[in-house]
Amino acid sequence: MPTWLVNLLGGGLIDKILAFIPNPEEKAKAQQQMQAALLEAAIKAESEQRDIDKQEAASASVFVAGWRPAVGWLCVATLAYQWMLAPLLTWGMNLAALHWGVATPQLPTLNSSDTQTLLYALLGIGGLRTVDKITGNDTVAIGFGKVGQAIKGAVAGK
Repeated sequence: MPTWLVNLLGGGLIDKILAFIPNPEEKAKAQQQMQAALLEAAIKAESEQRDIDKQEAASASVFVAGWRPAVGWLCVATLAYQWMLAPLLTWGMNLAALHWGVATPQLPTLNSSDTQTLLYALLGIGGLRTVDKITGNDTVAIGFGKVGQAIKGAVAGK
């Protein structure tokens, strides 16, 4: 479940619904039930996505299992061109232009910022998660807002 949806439901919509319950005890119980249902839905969605990813990876079809590697290689090729090949070709063409006195065309540039964003998403940028684990940051509460705080409180209460 997308974080923005969890934050909307956990921070905005649930609070508005709970405002209609006048009894504080019933309100607290309803809030706990709603947050538990939301957490369960988020966990189920994540689990189902993992199952889909496993099935895709196990497929013999290159069109099913190969799209992620293809996108990854496309990103690598784009970055290799932009950072290595284009500068070397430009330098070589400029040398040739100086030596033979001919005009050389401008090489096309690629928007590598989009490619980098896509590649980082494919890689998962595990470095940030590693830093969180090393420093002991509470990424559950950060990622799930009030729902994460409820989870933390429920785990601490057991």
